[in-house]
Amino acid sequence: MFDESVKAELEELASYFPIDMPLYAVGGCVRDYLRGKECYDVDLSGGVRPNDLVELLSKSPFRVVSASPRLGTVIIKGKNTYEYTTFRIDSYPAGSGIHTPTDVQFTDDLTVDAKRRDFKCNAIYYDIKGRQIIDPLGGIEDIKQNILSTTIDPDVVLSQDGLRILRLARFVSKLGYEIEKQTYYSAKRLVSRLNEISVERIREELNKIMEGEHCYKALCIMRDMGILSIILPELAQNDGVKQKVEYHKYDVLEHTFKVVEACPPQVRLAGLFHDIAKGVCQEKDGNTYLHNILGAQMTGDIMTRLKYPNREIERVSRMVELHMFDINGNTKESKCRRFIANNLDIFHDMLALFNADSIGTGYYESSMTADKLRKIYAKMLEEKVPMSIKELAVDGNDLKSLGYGGREIGQTLNALWDMALRNCIANRKDALLDVAKRRIKKV
Repeated sequence: MFDESVKAELEELASYFPIDMPLYAVGGCVRDYLRGKECYDVDLSGGVRPNDLVELLSKSPFRVVSASPRLGTVIIKGKNTYEYTTFRIDSYPAGSGIHTPTDVQFTDDLTVDAKRRDFKCNAIYYDIKGRQIIDPLGGIEDIKQNILSTTIDPDVVLSQDGLRILRLARFVSKLGYEIEKQTYYSAKRLVSRLNEISVERIREELNKIMEGEHCYKALCIMRDMGILSIILPELAQNDGVKQKVEYHKYDVLEHTFKVVEACPPQVRLAGLFHDIAKGVCQEKDGNTYLHNILGAQMTGDIMTRLKYPNREIERVSRMVELHMFDINGNTKESKCRRFIANNLDIFHDMLALFNADSIGTGYYESSMTADKLRKIYAKMLEEKVPMSIKELAVDGNDLKSLGYGGREIGQTLNALWDMALRNCIANRKDALLDVAKRRIKKV
């Protein structure tokens, strides 16, 4: 079930637990094992209370670190790190939609603990000492049927914690499961509970949705449930916005979903936002010519609202702004070389976005722009052109020795770099200085 070293450590840990209170692995690790997937993060559970656990493991090689004792959760550190939560009953204030229970009661009853969890597929336990699966609520059958259903009445489960509505979409993205009918309609009816969730939690779930193998399916469900209208209203506004049929098979939002599906995980946020301004531009100007410019601004605003790191905001916004580069294939090679050099840090991600954008039209299997830029880049590498001013064979001190000063130094270095980048001059000190000497004589 687990890596052999992890398995041995867990069995050693379980040996310190009383016979009448076994130690269990629970949640995603058990679910993934039953799906034939590898297990990485292992969450543990059992009837032992946090304070008793400290005493229980005091003479063991394991160390207990407090995480949230009120909730019965502690961190157990050995060679690996595990999160342990005591069996419990959770209480949430009516209609709050908050993520953390306000009242917790500990219990020895595994089935009671299972019922306070979100979905049946996450409420399956593995008795580490007894080496057996315990499935109190029928989660194994859900896994066999590829279904997501709640542990108890979905209205109760989803109203207790609004984040669980977004977690449904995350598990659809990760697992490819269908949502059980009653659970689906409860989530749709209670979707406004997402307004009560912190932006940090929404951002975390959105990132995980973007990583999933079935992200397209999850995005469609988010649209149909009304999730998008709450967490990304700017994106939802593109639903039904038509595009020219000679270039696009789908409306703007469906095209966006197709692009996300075709992107590698690290590019999917840029794919999600790349056409976000099309609806606004269409309504305002009657066309979408500058949607990439406005889209970059909107992307920055949205990601700032969701409290993304500044570096990620800059990267994704820049990709959105640049995704229309050479859209007609007419850009000269010299300008393409500048584009590549100026955006070398995101160049391969841009190729992936260009490609996905073409696939998302429904008409193409690849991007002519990406193919063109890839060939030019290979040519630049073969020519060993400098990809930045720092790679020039001369620097500011060399120009000072020729009599350059002030702004002239930077301007001349940039001019020399441009010529070397276009392979109009070899990136050799003698050749570059010869050009610099001729330039200063003219001045």
